[in-house]
Amino acid sequence: MSILELSGIEKSYGPIKVLHGINATVEEGEVFAIIGPNGAGKTTLFKVMTGESYANAGTVRFDGRDVTFEPPHLRTRAGVGRTFQVARVFNPLTAIGNVIVAIEARKKAQNRDDNPWWAVKPSASTREEALHLLEGVSLAGKANFAATDLSHGDRKRLELAITLAGRPRILMMDEPTAGMSPGDREQVSLLIERIMKPEAEGGLSADGRKLTVVMTEHDMSVIFGLASRILVMNQGELIALGTVDEIRNNPQVREVYLGTEDQTLEIVA
Repeated sequence: MSILELSGIEKSYGPIKVLHGINATVEEGEVFAIIGPNGAGKTTLFKVMTGESYANAGTVRFDGRDVTFEPPHLRTRAGVGRTFQVARVFNPLTAIGNVIVAIEARKKAQNRDDNPWWAVKPSASTREEALHLLEGVSLAGKANFAATDLSHGDRKRLELAITLAGRPRILMMDEPTAGMSPGDREQVSLLIERIMKPEAEGGLSADGRKLTVVMTEHDMSVIFGLASRILVMNQGELIALGTVDEIRNNPQVREVYLGTEDQTLEIVA
């Protein structure tokens, strides 16, 4: 079942056409990766998918509903989560404070607030949920650290916990391992595998369904290790869409991006 559908997506900045009629579907529960060389248009496509930028032509559908011109905050309420290449967190707050704010925001948006004194003190259930999420991203031991004092990798994990607090159905991840060491990249890959699972299976998806992930990423070992399907772009066009093996063995993809020996290229979107 498709959770996200792109039909004839075109995007221009003035006279410069960046996206040329992109068609693709993201299936519920899969890891869908977007790759391509510098300037391919993948970041622009990602922004169109999340509502940060609107298409000049074409349609974006989320869970069967037209969201082409719907702003990001409404897509978030509908179940679209988003992380950024440079983590966006509330620096003055503690790690747990960041997650509590996200949980309270979700409850307010859903009119399910269980604590009239939320602005003074979070409810016990909110605090328990926040600690559970921090534990899930290996930050429980730093719950009371100010976000500004966390390392780059920890801030990325905190941002992920904040996003998961919104209980998204689809998680859009922009370069989740950017700037990380090889060891940290491996840990993030394992974390992504875990968060996709329902809580009943030891994961962090709270609604009982497997989470869907759409990601851009420069590290091909991460992509090949996680992706169910890969969309490859070049000069604003979709040149290939398929499984890991199909993309790895596609002559056109090897020519414009992977190279002749499958070497990993560092891409700046």
